[in-house]
Amino acid sequence: MSKYYQNDVGTEILVDVGSDVSQATVRRFYVKKPSGEQVTWTASLGAVGVDGEIRTLRYITIENDWNEVGFYTLQAYVEMPGGKWRGDSAKFEIKPPFA
Repeated sequence: MSKYYQNDVGTEILVDVGSDVSQATVRRFYVKKPSGEQVTWTASLGAVGVDGEIRTLRYITIENDWNEVGFYTLQAYVEMPGGKWRGDSAKFEIKPPFA
């Protein structure tokens, strides 16, 4: 597992959502920071898989995304013609510099 550090910018977050999301009209990551603050990151579609389906959502971190040290909780969200869904939550840790 990789380590992630406070204030890193340009880190790719790639989440396999388990289903084809190529028809998704809304793609987001809902994020809860260590302080409890909740933010929304707009995701893009990941690469097309060998089966021709897109099962991943992608986000590249920008300034202030990882401005807190501690555990972040991330949840994928999509809206498609047939409905709206959230994925499983995932936790990851942001470490202070030099940790």
